[in-house]
Amino acid sequence: MQQNALTTTARRAAVIAAAGAAAFSLAAFGAGASHAAVGENLPDNCLQYSSNGTTWGGINTISWTGNVPSPGSEVLQAAFKVKNTCDTPAKFQAYAGNWSITNGGTAYVRANAGAVTGTKKDLVGNPGILVVESNRLAQDTPIDVKLFVGIPQGETKQGYKITPDWSTALEEVAGDGPTDPTDPTDPTDPGCDSGSASGSSSGSLGDILGPILCSDTGSLSGSAAAKLIQLDSPAVVAANR
Repeated sequence: MQQNALTTTARRAAVIAAAGAAAFSLAAFGAGASHAAVGENLPDNCLQYSSNGTTWGGINTISWTGNVPSPGSEVLQAAFKVKNTCDTPAKFQAYAGNWSITNGGTAYVRANAGAVTGTKKDLVGNPGILVVESNRLAQDTPIDVKLFVGIPQGETKQGYKITPDWSTALEEVAGDGPTDPTDPTDPTDPGCDSGSASGSSSGSLGDILGPILCSDTGSLSGSAAAKLIQLDSPAVVAANR
C-alpha cells in the first residue's frame, strides 16, 4: 500500500515536472515570437518621440518649423528625439512616403539620425524613399533626428507645394553592430547610397508596401510587409522670388 502511494506520488511529480517544462518551453517560445526577425519592423509602440527629451509620446509631440526653402537652400522642417523602448536591437529609419510636388517643381529631402548625417535624396521616382537610418539604438537611449527640405539651385518655379510625407520605423538588427549615439557611422559600410542591398521595411501612408531593397532610387518594392509610422508632417511651400 505504501509502495503504491509512493509510486502515485512519483508519477504525479513527474507529470508536474513535465507540465512545468512544457510551460517554460511555451513561455520561451512566446517571448521569442514577440520579437520581429532581423530586417523586419518592430511594433509601433517601441518607437517614442520627444521635442525636448523629457516628455515622450507619439507623433503629436513633434513640432514643425514652417520654414520656407528657396532655390539653392535647404531648411529644417523638424528637430526632435526618438528612442527605442523595447529590448530588441533596432535602427531608426526616416522615409519620404507618398511624397508629392505640385506644378512641376523639384525638391529634395535630407535627414540626420543620431551619429549618421544623411545625404540629399531627390524626390523623384517611386514613393517610399529611404532618407536615413541610424546605427543600432540602445534601449531607452535617445538620439536626435533632424528633417530637412531643400530646393535645387537651378529651380525657376515659385510657390509650389512640397509634401514629403515623412514616415519612420524601427527595423530590427543584429545585436553586435555599432550603437548610437556614442559610436560613429562605420565608414566602410556603403549603406543604401551605393546601391547595396541593405535592410527591409514597410509601406508609407495607409498602403502596405514591400520590404526595401536599396537600389538607385532607394524606394520600397517587393511583397507586403509591416507599415511605417506616418508623421503628421505639413506641406512646405517654395519661396516666391
